[in-house]
This record gives sequence, structure tokens and C-alpha cells, in this order.
Amino acid sequence: MRAFAFVWSLALGLLCAHAQSVAWSRLYVHPSSRGLLPQVAATDSQGNLIVAGRYIHDTQPFNSVAIVKYSPNGDLLWVRTFGELTEAEYAEAIAVAPDDSFYLGITRANNNSLAFVQRWSAGGDLLWSATIDESSYDVVRQLLVRSEGGVEVLHTFGSGGIGFARLIFDANGTRLTTNLYWQPYSYLANRTPVGMLRLNSTTTLIIFVDGEISEILQGYSRTYLRAINSTGGTVYERIFPLRTERFAQASDGSLYLLGDYWDTAAQQMRLRLCRVNPTNGTLLGQWDIGAAAGDAIPDVLAASDTVWLLSSGWETATTRGMTTVMGLPNGTALGTQVLEGVYRPVAGVGTASGALVLLVGELFANPDRWKPALQWLRTDGTLMAQGYLPPLSPADETPELLVASPDGAVYAIATVNQGAQNVPAVGIWRVEPPPTVRGRVILQGYLPDPAGKTVQFTLTRNAQTDIVTRTLGTGGTYSLQTGLTGTVQVRAYVPGWLAQRQTLTLGSSGTPNADWTLIGGDANRDNRIDDSDLLVVLFNFGTSDPQADLNGDGVVNDADLLLVLFNFGTIGD
Repeated sequence: MRAFAFVWSLALGLLCAHAQSVAWSRLYVHPSSRGLLPQVAATDSQGNLIVAGRYIHDTQPFNSVAIVKYSPNGDLLWVRTFGELTEAEYAEAIAVAPDDSFYLGITRANNNSLAFVQRWSAGGDLLWSATIDESSYDVVRQLLVRSEGGVEVLHTFGSGGIGFARLIFDANGTRLTTNLYWQPYSYLANRTPVGMLRLNSTTTLIIFVDGEISEILQGYSRTYLRAINSTGGTVYERIFPLRTERFAQASDGSLYLLGDYWDTAAQQMRLRLCRVNPTNGTLLGQWDIGAAAGDAIPDVLAASDTVWLLSSGWETATTRGMTTVMGLPNGTALGTQVLEGVYRPVAGVGTASGALVLLVGELFANPDRWKPALQWLRTDGTLMAQGYLPPLSPADETPELLVASPDGAVYAIATVNQGAQNVPAVGIWRVEPPPTVRGRVILQGYLPDPAGKTVQFTLTRNAQTDIVTRTLGTGGTYSLQTGLTGTVQVRAYVPGWLAQRQTLTLGSSGTPNADWTLIGGDANRDNRIDDSDLLVVLFNFGTSDPQADLNGDGVVNDADLLLVLFNFGTIGD
């Protein structure tokens, strides 16, 4: 296991080897109100940010929903509101459609609670609003846009208990499907939905937790995966030994569940991670996260490609802290970070560039206030960039949400207290990704497509070095991300070919292209072509030895010998 080598302290922004690039920050203060608290956020295909939250009326003891939309360059495009002065409304869920319209789930509560599913245009027009009133308690849990149009809703409802529903609305707001799963008639009477995943056009996977199995009370809640068909019938159901709070799907289709379980020996709640095949519910792996000491909270779970990231706040009798782990599908940890202090992992996302980003809150002292920070991680476990976000207020800036943009940037969103009365406002930071380098590697003399060959890039700037290993794509294409910026020396090396060096200028914007043509004939892999390479080829002449088969045609022959002779005396960078 390799440690992340993270650096966290009150001077994090100064000590960090690679600082992140904040494009802009905004503080939105809702007019004629006593504050706006962000609750949900999403980006559209153009990278515009949509944030919805509850604002407190200036003269009435209720709150309504406000929606704001910002462009990628920080312009406020529009503001909309929804609600009544005699009720309390909350933004619960959001999902963006391919045409950049978006669906919003809202709860209205007073003596009873109603839910609304709404569709808004990209320009901020309310296209329709559908009411959900299944019981005395109705809350939208999740929205999923359907590829065939419309939206699928995971809904929590109940009366004297908690059950869930799967609802389907078409693009015009007509309810097509209502599948109700009432609370069980048992001691707890509780089936709490966690989330859902569309498996195909006819099957949806529902994740929920229940503290009972067959009406028998358990020591801790179990997680149920229930796949349902278009009519709501059960395709399969599986039970897993954890109380799931977070879930994420990897690029290989596997589903990760992060939750906790009761450790009888320690008398504490501990973390557990499960990997599942969602198509049939097969358990692919289960791991207890021992690095999270004490009572642990499953705060963050994210995935990029096939790499997962989890983060947890925890507390013992004497201290508190947070633990972050990155790992592979087989459970192998790429790195672990354990911090003691008052930290709160808030959110994590995988980005379009392949990075994983973690949003963390840290409680400062003197004066006592929360501040947000970000970490950018490569999928090999390397910390590329980190830092506190530039302050918008001397008071609390409590991190709430993290949203990925299609261009690889992220938006961090916080509740920012400002002014003499600490009125809450929405703080937004757009943070650009670390530099990405793309290009092509040509392997001289190699006959097959170089796809699958491994290339090692060594990037150096002054005393800072970053080593990145990449597998070449079709035609020798590659892409890499690094935390180094400025004038950087880059060395590319593929075993069997001589290393080559280039000087690149890397910044927070743009994607430099760097192509490489590597000289072949280095049979003994010492970065020079001389008598030793001739001997390797001659000794293996007529065989299929892969090291001596320099041109990749499957046999060591005159062609390999000629490649060595043609480049004889050449030394790599």
C-alpha cells in the first residue's frame, strides 16, 4: 500500500506542493430575505451551474425555494423562485435532461407534506409541476432522467412508518407509473430508500435499508437491493450486511455500497464497503475499513474509471478525525489518509478528466468557523492539487455540495454567513482541473498497433517530480493529468525504445498536445543502443523471445537486427 502523502494543516494552502486553480468565486445573497441555504445542484451539458435551495422570507416564518443559474465564466444568468408564504418548501433533488432542461423535486411542509416534481426549461421557465400526495409524509429522494424521455422518481412516503415508491412521469408531466411499497407491518415499520439505478429500459434497481429481516429486529439495518420491472414486479432481491448511506457506479458497471455495521466487540459503528454486480445482485467483494477508528460515518463515496474513493468522519473517546481511502475493484488500497482534528468530508466526484475530487470542511479556531478545501486525486493515488478555497466571508463558509462540470472543472458550493447578522448566502467557487497533456507515441520499427504498450512519463519542474504510467490507446494515443504547472520537462519511456524528452508549458487552461517518436532497438533496456543489444538479438535469433523481437512480428530475425544496426550508437534522453 502506498500512502497519499497528503499535507493538511492550518497552512495547507502554503504547504501544498501543487496549488489548485480557482477560476472565479461568487457570493449570491438572495434579495428581500433572511438568507438562502443551498440544497441541491447540477451542471448542464454546457457547464452551466444550477443551484436550488431554501430561502427564508423576510417577514414570514416560512421558507420557499430559489433557483439560480450561473454560466461557466461566472455570469448570473437568471434567478427563479417557487413557493407560498404560508408553507415551507425545500429543494430535495435535481436532474438535468439532454436538452439542458432540468427536473426538480420539492417538498412542501406544514401540518402535512406534499411533494412536487417540476420541469424547468434551460432559460428558467417552469414547464410543468406535478403534485405527489401519497400519504401524510411525502419527500422526493432521487430523480433519474430517462433516455426515452421523462423522469423516474424515487419517493419516500408513509403514515405511521416509512415506505417508498417508484414513479415515472413523461416529458410533459403526465404520471405514467406508480409503484408503491408501503412500510412493513412490523416493529420498526421502516423501509428507507437510499437511491436507485436504471439497469436498462425496463429494469430499475432500488437500494433501501431495513432494520428487520422477516420482521425480526436486527442489531443494525441491512441493505436491500430490489430490481423491479416496468410494472413494479420484483426481478430479484438481495440483502447485504451494512446500513448503506452512499453508492457509486464504476465504469465496469459494478456498484459500490458504503455504509456502516455494528461491531459487537468494539461496541461501535464501523465502516464497510461492498462491491456488487447490479444486474443480478451478486456480491463481488466486501471490505471492512479498519483505518476509520471509533464510531465512523459513511460520508463520501465516489468512483472514477474502476477506482473508488471513500471518506469518513469518525470519533473516539479521546479524539476525532477523518479517514480517506482509495482502492481498486479487488479491494486493494492505493492509499490511505488519516487526519486527527475537526474535519468533515462533505462530497466527492469523479471528473471528466478522470480525476477524483474531495470536498472537505475544516473547523478553524479563533474565531470558530468552518472553511472549505479541495483535494484533486489521480486514479493511481497521487495527490495532484489541494488547497483552501479563497474566502468569501470571515465567518462560517460551510461546504455543502460538489458538482462536476463536463469540461473537467468542478463547482464547490457552501453556505456562507455574511454581514453583522450572519445572514446565510450561497458561495460558489469554480475550480479548474490540473493540466492535462494529450498526444501520440510512435514506436519506431514496431509493426503492430502500439495499443496496450505501457509508457512511463516523468515530469519535472525544479525539485518537483511526478511519475505517470499510462497504457497507450489505439494508434499510440494517451492522456495524462498532473499537478505540475509552468515550464515542465517531460520524459517519455517505453521499454525497448530510447527515452525522449520535451519541454512543455502547462497551465490551468488548455490541453497541450505532445507527440513522441521513440527510437527502437534497445533490446536490453539500458536506454542506449550498442553491442549489448546486438548480442541480445543474436543470442535469441530464430526464437520468439519478446524482448529481442523488437519489431513485434513474433519472430527474432534480420528485421530486428537491422533495427539495432540502423540506430547503433544512439543514446536516449
